[in-house]
Amino acid sequence: MSEATAARADSGNLDLRGDALRVLDHNELFALAEYVEQHTTKRELEAAPSDEEVAATLAWSRGWEYRERNFAREALVINPLKACQPLGAVLAALGFAGTLPYVHGSQGCVAYFRSHLSRHFKEPVPAVSSSMTE
Repeated sequence: MSEATAARADSGNLDLRGDALRVLDHNELFALAEYVEQHTTKRELEAAPSDEEVAATLAWSRGWEYRERNFAREALVINPLKACQPLGAVLAALGFAGTLPYVHGSQGCVAYFRSHLSRHFKEPVPAVSSSMTE
């Protein structure tokens, strides 16, 4: 292997034989057996409610008591897009010309938003993070 190939392999773009690595998209990645198994067994590690509690809550949320309580709210919208604060920061910063959004955190939000906004707008979306893993 040449020095240039070894350097590219060290950068993460090639394996040790010099072949290009195939980076999986999150849709493909989380369909792998190890992630499916991890998702099914995670209930053991968290304080998940029992199936009976889930069924009772679901039945209550479809009843009239819940409907009356839910529609009794007035002029209140809390996070209608179910998005987190870093997304709002990225979108706000992108509204200013020449601004590079910088998000402090290690939750993977910036990588997630970059990939999904790039797919939506069909062009790269600039954003940087202080995360050590990105």
